[in-house]
Amino acid sequence: MAGFIGVLLGALIAIIGMRFTFNTMMKEFDRREIMKEKMREIDALNLLNHKIQEILQKRDVLLKNAIRDVPDYQVLSDLDNVMITIDDFIYLQSFCAQNHYYLPTFMVEEFFSKISHRKVVMDPEQIRKVGAYTYKGGRLVLEEFSDQLMQMINDRKIELRQYTKRRYI
Repeated sequence: MAGFIGVLLGALIAIIGMRFTFNTMMKEFDRREIMKEKMREIDALNLLNHKIQEILQKRDVLLKNAIRDVPDYQVLSDLDNVMITIDDFIYLQSFCAQNHYYLPTFMVEEFFSKISHRKVVMDPEQIRKVGAYTYKGGRLVLEEFSDQLMQMINDRKIELRQYTKRRYI
């Protein structure tokens, strides 16, 4: 009888130990998966912010070409205006659509609605000559969106640091 109780007690200890080990492994796995998701989210936000910065840097080059090609350049030459090439605008839309899981949907929709309200209506011939759409006051919208993205990136990095410090034992 004592041997049987010893076997049951040993089995109970083994079951409890296995349960503890399994729970610890699952928590560690979940933590790693959350960290991977945060890393993907940070990467997507960084890529989008990089493209926004690239569009802002292209502004001066496109503005010089527009002044040369379009006679009514005073619409384009305001400091707050920005010209986004058709390819860049399509890239932004497709990037946001492909990475919608990692990007904040509300912020992206708000950005596209703000920028679309600022689109300057021009003759299609002028748009084809310049190769870009002009957005009146669009530079401010792009800079504000870039600042929001940077703030979000910093928040995600802080969350990632918290997950890396956390241990499940």
